[in-house]
Parts: sequence; C-alpha cells; structure tokens
Amino acid sequence: MKKMEIIIPHRKLNEVSEILKSANTGGMTHYKVAGRGITKAEAVAVGRGTTQYTPEFIPRTKVEVIIKDDQVENLINKLVESFGGDTLGGKLFITDVPIVVDLSTNTRGESAI
Repeated sequence: MKKMEIIIPHRKLNEVSEILKSANTGGMTHYKVAGRGITKAEAVAVGRGTTQYTPEFIPRTKVEVIIKDDQVENLINKLVESFGGDTLGGKLFITDVPIVVDLSTNTRGESAI
C-alpha cells in the first residue's frame, strides 16, 4: 500500500476528487495548508486597495489517500495529465504504508482501505 499526498491549488480539489473516485480508491482526506516553493505568490491589495502585499506563503489544499500498489502508476499519469501546463503547480508525494487498520472492524491490510 502507498500513501499519496497531493498538494494542489484549492480550485483543483473537485477535479482530483473525481480522478480518485474514477480510480476506485477508498476514502480521501483534504485540508487547507500554506507553503512556499518554486511558484511565487502574487501581490494582494490590502487596506482600501492603495497598498500591495506579497504573501510569503501560498494557500493550497493537501489531499491524502491510501491506495493499493497497483493503482500508483495509473493515478500518477492521470494527475500529471490533469495538471500539465498549470502555472500554479502542485506536488505529489508517495510513501510506503506498511500497516493499515480499520479501527471500527479491526480489519487489516488492503481490505481496510
């Protein structure tokens, strides 16, 4: 099993959700985060619009999902295709998950996701 962490612009959340649903993944978790990276934030008008401020951190949405090993390449390809050429960017991190336990049923392994 793998844990996929996807950091995206807020407006792409529904699109990512649909990709994950179409791949028949289990559930997903998302939350708002902020960070900095290669993409620089745009200046924002503050006050009465007379001053501009460039934030250091850019707001994003982080999606986490646990998937089966055989789903990894398919999902990477679909996400890259969806985000290709998007100047706001995003990141995808994939890590191994040795154990998953469903706390309500005590089911373990892939059947728990």
